[in-house]
Amino acid sequence: MNPKRSITLLMDGNFLRLDQRVVSPHMAHRKFAARFIQDFAHVRIAARSFPVQNAHGDLVTWERTEFIDLGGHRGVKSLAMHLPRLLWRIWRVVRKSDVLLLRFPGNLSLIAMLMCRLTGKAFSTEVVADPADYFSESASRHPLRKMARAVHCWATRSAAKHGRTARYVTTEALQASYPPREPSHSFGFSDVYLPDRILIGDHSHASSSDEPSDHVFSIVNVAMMHNESKGHSHLLYAVAALRGRGMNICLTLVGDGVLRPDLEKLSARLGLGDCVRFTGALDGESVLRTVKAHSLFALPSLQEGMPRALLEAMSLGAAVVASRVGGVAEVLEPVSLVPPADSAALGERISHFALNAQFRADQKRRNRKTARRFRFSELQKRYRHYCEALKAHG
Repeated sequence: MNPKRSITLLMDGNFLRLDQRVVSPHMAHRKFAARFIQDFAHVRIAARSFPVQNAHGDLVTWERTEFIDLGGHRGVKSLAMHLPRLLWRIWRVVRKSDVLLLRFPGNLSLIAMLMCRLTGKAFSTEVVADPADYFSESASRHPLRKMARAVHCWATRSAAKHGRTARYVTTEALQASYPPREPSHSFGFSDVYLPDRILIGDHSHASSSDEPSDHVFSIVNVAMMHNESKGHSHLLYAVAALRGRGMNICLTLVGDGVLRPDLEKLSARLGLGDCVRFTGALDGESVLRTVKAHSLFALPSLQEGMPRALLEAMSLGAAVVASRVGGVAEVLEPVSLVPPADSAALGERISHFALNAQFRADQKRRNRKTARRFRFSELQKRYRHYCEALKAHG
């Protein structure tokens, strides 16, 4: 076994480019590449990056960590226009990689897997979401949705089957749909970054008195607005219904993306202009402060693996309502879960939380206790074992 081997991670992540710097709110070096740097000589991240004027996030690169830019295309049309150049770039990454790790689902990882299968190049697989949910009827209106769903479900199953190792961000949920070829080479744990300091201390006496005391039941959601998979519209409809019933309720939406103008128009059309606040993207510390300042964290997603925003909220001791998708049911009790794309059920569950202060306090304690399993020191132990397997089998 060569201790000087490098690892290349190829994915469809949304990285941001500020001049010559690549930044990310969730996959900055200390939150992502640093997980591997103790076990590999170099870490290379191959993905798209999108030029921006301003961005919240930290540097993706650092000492012994390199970012390989695969372009800035979005959507099927742009992909087709840039396909020859993209294929060449991906092939160079695949050909030059030592240990190759592909994250699914994604267009770029699908292309890379096909290249590996054609040439006999070894690769390992990470499954971070279920494409069946992402391309469901409620999550996507694209005319090629059914075709995309079939292709990406096949690709994710194939990657799990043929990868030398397979890691999932869930304990059981994604494994059931996309089983690995070798269970002994399979791993199931999240890549969330929860510093131990957040979870230090005894919060066993948390109660409703810890919440804002302005007599308004406040809800917060943290999710990007690039597509409909985060379920923002269902949350707005639920809040509108509760307001119509006379409930004093407000909503803060943290995040940004191309759908934000449409969501703002929907909010106005529902008569929510005075009780819904769009903050745009915030830096990490501001997100934590915002979540702590609200009575309930709501995540009405139509597709998830093991959502980082959910685990971060739980680590703060937040009461949570979320859709039963991906691995969410692995960390939340049934009383906190609702069917995806069901505004009525979401509204009823929010109402239950709003009217039962002791129930909220109990859920806060329970959520914080659950989140301790995901603190950095605990997950890093699992990463070290995982990296040993990558070096041995990748």
